[in-house]
Amino acid sequence: MLLDELEELGLSKEEAKVYVTVLELGGSCVSVIAKRAGVNRVACYHTLSKLRDKELISSLEKNRIKYFTAEPPQTLVNKQRILLNRAQEILPELLTLKSNSAYSPKIHYYEGSDGIKKIFEDMLTSSGEILGYTNLENLPNVLGEKYLADYARRKINQKIKTRMLSPISEKGLKYTEKYYPKDFDQNLVEILFINKRQFWFEYEINIYGDKVAIISLNSDELIGLIIESSIYANTQRGIFNLAWLGATSFVAK
Repeated sequence: MLLDELEELGLSKEEAKVYVTVLELGGSCVSVIAKRAGVNRVACYHTLSKLRDKELISSLEKNRIKYFTAEPPQTLVNKQRILLNRAQEILPELLTLKSNSAYSPKIHYYEGSDGIKKIFEDMLTSSGEILGYTNLENLPNVLGEKYLADYARRKINQKIKTRMLSPISEKGLKYTEKYYPKDFDQNLVEILFINKRQFWFEYEINIYGDKVAIISLNSDELIGLIIESSIYANTQRGIFNLAWLGATSFVAK
């Protein structure tokens, strides 16, 4: 939904609603904008002032009545590009601070669907293979089909290889067909399906770089962790490879 997308770009719910209304009207006075947007007139005026501060709205006065018009939507793109450039400029300094910090495990805790999505976004920073245990039947219930399809597309575009173990199910068997781009490089995704009666995972565990992500796949318990420790990650990587070897041998039989 457009309003949700604008919120993801940094606008509040009220700002997104008012901005879209001004775009639709092509500009108008506060009373008309407030009525069309379905918001309080006084609150609308304050929201328009905030949008003006963000350079998304401009105003002019005619016959003692203030009219508001929206700046071209391209302004949103330009502002995001400026923020990205600033982030890239300070990234080397931030990485230096990180490398100078004490070598100790770091644990990051997340809650809710949005928190779990942040963990998946972090996995896209991986420069190597992602290994993990998952449940491809439950995963869409936690992240949503739209996000999963977008995530899979970006992971394939970045050529990040994935090896996963998942309990077998009808939905799981159709997972790549449903969420991955057509004609994707199948060398980038390997999934071994295992006995669901013995191994019905309700958590997903992913190992990538020096991190291990632990994510609940139960919609009643939406929590996740990222443990940042090269020692722990290497240990989990060894355990996964042992499990993979065993699963491969089982499938071969």
